[in-house]
Amino acid sequence: MFNHLQQITIEAFITALAELDAPLPADLQKQINQVGAIFSTQPTVAIDELVKLAEHPFINQLYQQARVKIQSEYQTKERNRNRKLVREIDDSQDEEYNNLTLDNRTKSVIPEAAGEVLQADNPQRKAKKYVVELKIQRVSS
Repeated sequence: MFNHLQQITIEAFITALAELDAPLPADLQKQINQVGAIFSTQPTVAIDELVKLAEHPFINQLYQQARVKIQSEYQTKERNRNRKLVREIDDSQDEEYNNLTLDNRTKSVIPEAAGEVLQADNPQRKAKKYVVELKIQRVSS
């Protein structure tokens, strides 16, 4: 459903929300909810809007930190997985290996999490609910 970078964007945004100590400014919460309203029908547009919202001074630093960490974890995991798969596959498995993507290896919690977090009255509280589940999925996938 989402490409690798879109997944990282969503997960980093949810992680940043979960790590905020202070309540969201009203304008930022309203914008987050507006993105949530279009997420299910226009996910690509919504993700582009999340990138813009992540520039908000209130959340930017936490978002950037989360994004770097998550992207690094994904890259390390992908390198390790690819090394292992390359050693294990034979010619009959080449097509199957080439079809593997982050999206179909992990039946993602991301769409559900994003939909609920972005539409919540309290996105921070809802993000805290999902951040652990997202991390578990990332580590175990």
